[in-house]
Amino acid sequence: MTSPMSVFLTEGNVEIYLSRLHTTWSLEERDRLLRLLVQEESRMGTSREHLENGERRVSDGRDRIIRQRRLVADIPPPERAAAPASLLLETLEKTQALLEEHLVMLQRQRESKKL
Repeated sequence: MTSPMSVFLTEGNVEIYLSRLHTTWSLEERDRLLRLLVQEESRMGTSREHLENGERRVSDGRDRIIRQRRLVADIPPPERAAAPASLLLETLEKTQALLEEHLVMLQRQRESKKL
């Protein structure tokens, strides 16, 4: 059983890493934060709170990516690749893939415990 304190700490760390990922422009820092995010997610149990927060993060991430794609589309093509908005979009997409993969794992674990 996951204690309320460990749920709180794990969820807090995940939110911190996600927030920092949305504001970093360094590829090295981004990769470090993505590794930390994956490590923190691996510590999660199958609590209802983790599952609900994972579902919320995935939904929010999809919305963020849609908005960011619109912003990037407005940048003239010759400038697009070097634009910070493009780097942020790439970061959001990588983060989203991790979040969705983790959510599927949480859902499977939760379902297997019900059986």
